[in-house]
Amino acid sequence: MFYSKKILTTLLLSASLLLIAGCEKKEEKKEIIQEVKKVNVDVHTIKRQTYPIWIDFSGKTQAFKKVELTARVNGELKEVYFKDGEEVKKGQVLFKIEDSQYQSILEQKKATLDKNKASLNLALANVKRYEPLVSKGLAPKEKLDELIASQKQMQASVNADLASIKQVQLDVDYTRVKSTINGQIGKSLVDIGNQVSASNTILAKIIDAKTLYVNFNPSAKEVSLIKKYKSELNPKVKIQPENSSEALELEGNIDFIDNTTNESTGTVAMRAKINNQDNLLFPGTFVEIKLFLTNNIELIAIHPNNISQNQLGSYVLVVDKNNKIQTKQIEITYSNQDLAIVKSGLIEGDKIVISAINKLKNKQEVLHIEVSNPVKR
Repeated sequence: MFYSKKILTTLLLSASLLLIAGCEKKEEKKEIIQEVKKVNVDVHTIKRQTYPIWIDFSGKTQAFKKVELTARVNGELKEVYFKDGEEVKKGQVLFKIEDSQYQSILEQKKATLDKNKASLNLALANVKRYEPLVSKGLAPKEKLDELIASQKQMQASVNADLASIKQVQLDVDYTRVKSTINGQIGKSLVDIGNQVSASNTILAKIIDAKTLYVNFNPSAKEVSLIKKYKSELNPKVKIQPENSSEALELEGNIDFIDNTTNESTGTVAMRAKINNQDNLLFPGTFVEIKLFLTNNIELIAIHPNNISQNQLGSYVLVVDKNNKIQTKQIEITYSNQDLAIVKSGLIEGDKIVISAINKLKNKQEVLHIEVSNPVKR
């Protein structure tokens, strides 16, 4: 009996030891599994600092100058002095309209002028001859009055002739159609031999696209933001055609902001002036616009790729002091493809996760590596 109790005690003691050992191994295994499940993530520590802030818009280019050459006299088109699409200079003769009828009228007007000048000279001579006779009482004053009236009448005729000649000379000059600006001319819209009509016939179109206007319509709120924070009187802009490479990027400055808001759209007309000396862009091109606001304001900025969305709005993942993931809701002041300006929700020192975001859960323990802010400075 004694030996049976001893054996039973030994068996119970062995079983207890095995149970304790098994539990310890289970705990060790659990800790190893938890350690293995930790995810490596990249983080950067939030710091308030300055960033170059560019605001994105869409717009459309417009020629700096554009003219439609029209005939100013009637007649047959006799000559075209340019090649379609070439560069032309201000004052360059581009078209010649038949001028024989206007030259004939001009000669007639000049002949009439010569005749009336001769009559005026005779009237002047008569007045000079009668003035001393009247002063001596040798001729009636009424006769002198008639001669003076005749002189004035002839002077008026001469003045009218001069004005008429000036107008006819203009008609003659208008038969030579000149460019009114420097620029590129399109194709001739009228063929030689056709009749053209004053003011109704467009002969060709010329545009000056060495400089371009870019028109766009930011919201009134965006315009207020620009006016408040701009670091330059005329903010600089960069533009490129929609969906194109940076090889076509052009630069310029804002040169006009309207003083009223469009009541139906809530937008304000704005315009930039762009250097296009190489004619890389055509008028009427839809473009992407980057407007430089400032780089003088310290703020918290993160990359848009690090922001997620839930029912409460925008949020980011941060690593707390216990190396666990936390969700932080944030409010964004402004965002584009390069940066998002955080109004609230983050403070300096927060470690924001910038990798493996979709693989992480709230309160998940992670291993983190500090990297630089992906937002360009």
